[in-house]
Amino acid sequence: MNSFFKNAVLLKSLLFLIIIFWGGYNSINVGTSSDGEFVTDFGNALFVVFSILYLLNSFFLIKFNRIGRLTYLPMVLLFVLLGFLSEILNPMQIKQDYFFLVVFYIISPLFFIMQGMVLSMLTSKSVKEFF
Repeated sequence: MNSFFKNAVLLKSLLFLIIIFWGGYNSINVGTSSDGEFVTDFGNALFVVFSILYLLNSFFLIKFNRIGRLTYLPMVLLFVLLGFLSEILNPMQIKQDYFFLVVFYIISPLFFIMQGMVLSMLTSKSVKEFF
């Protein structure tokens, strides 16, 4: 169970990195030039800080550090909240190419499934004893 948990966290982190890469790719390709967007565009800076904290949380989970277990659910909830908040304030214009189709219909659902798997393993007795 120990190695299965670590592999699940690593896969979840890899999927998260692919989603981040897609967001950057999309921002560069679409690249809006409206000056008015920069006033409310705190989402990108906030997401960079969040991404670093999320990956740091994954590191703590792999090392079975207690802080990783305690902060995992708030990080998942913050991911969802930041996604909705940034989309409400600054809707992202998305280039719907093949990369979008793969990320939106395959990678993103897998990422959410893996988050749920990691969360359920964190609440299981066999993984909880490692923390």
